[in-house]
Amino acid sequence: MNKIILIMGVKLIVIFCFYAQENTNLVLNPSFEKIEGKLKKTGQINAAKYWISPTGLRADLFSKSKEGDIGVPENLRGKEFAKYGDNYAGVVAYSYNNNKPRTYIQTQLKNSLIAGVEYCVKFDLSLSDLSKYAIDKIGVHIGSSAVSLDRKGDIIFSERSGDFDNVIIAMGNKTFNNRYNWKTVCGVYKSQGKEKFLTIGNFYNGKDTKAEKLKKLEDFSGAQFPESYYYIDNVHVTRINEEIGCDCLISKEQNQESIVYQSSFVDNNNSLSLKEKLQRSTVYFDVEKYEIEKSFMEILENVYQILKDNQEISLQLNGHIDESEKEAIKNDPENDKLINLGQYRADRIRDFLIEKGVDSKRLKAMNAGSDNPASKGISKLSLAKNRRVVFVITD
Repeated sequence: MNKIILIMGVKLIVIFCFYAQENTNLVLNPSFEKIEGKLKKTGQINAAKYWISPTGLRADLFSKSKEGDIGVPENLRGKEFAKYGDNYAGVVAYSYNNNKPRTYIQTQLKNSLIAGVEYCVKFDLSLSDLSKYAIDKIGVHIGSSAVSLDRKGDIIFSERSGDFDNVIIAMGNKTFNNRYNWKTVCGVYKSQGKEKFLTIGNFYNGKDTKAEKLKKLEDFSGAQFPESYYYIDNVHVTRINEEIGCDCLISKEQNQESIVYQSSFVDNNNSLSLKEKLQRSTVYFDVEKYEIEKSFMEILENVYQILKDNQEISLQLNGHIDESEKEAIKNDPENDKLINLGQYRADRIRDFLIEKGVDSKRLKAMNAGSDNPASKGISKLSLAKNRRVVFVITD
């Protein structure tokens, strides 16, 4: 009788663990908002509750509550607003000639993973503005035991060890060179059972890591760091089922929100003046966002080509918001992101063009607010037409 009760108890525990993972993020403190102790300097990722660094060199924690080296949005490494909340982490993922040890962040999951079950694993990253390199191999390791190194150094896996079976990197091995917005690393992991530790960083040797050298952004003082340094935010591990899928399995067409207005202008009409071409090159944005949608990259390439071919002209970039965003500012008057949203949209476009090679003196970014709407309606389509950056020739 006691044996039957014991078996039933074990079954109930397994069932409870299975359903406890439904619709739940298994990462505790996923955006580093909970801080324990005093945050004073770089290398204090351990101040974020539930997070540590598994090597002798600690990763960084940045916070809006601080200024200087560890502030948000401006800090030692550049400028970036948090993807979610007020804080984010930062890791060295690569350095030239391996001159500086890499850093990693690690946490223990809320529950151990269940064998045979698929999980959606993702986090957001942004390359710091003063990074000289961008890489393709930053990812997540999930294991039943915590990977660690009792000294400063790199955690490098080998193919023969089988450790790469537990590493999730972005599909397509793309290089993350996004210095002007956040991107998501996303993948599906099928559990072998009992995994409970998550570590983020670069686990590949230098030979297998593709490093892209980047030009320095003109708007930032100081020298570039000969490294690939990424801000990290919004870490998620969720169980996949019929109702809850994984964003990285959804095609762009399925995932793209209809509230982003899409321009169909293609610059193949030589009869148009430069002013007319630029007027038709407006870039549109999602609600309360300033990240550039991939669908507008062709338009921005055309704008860059116009500037390249016409060195005598300069542009003013006017960043607009819609009426709903204006109302959001009234409801949250201390929200810097909302207050400056038009400016940030214009700044993003300016940063993109400067990175392409346009002289910064030829580009002026302005916050145009909501006073000059392209559409005076209040429908979703009308509002979408007003969330934009327009190009105006000034010289």
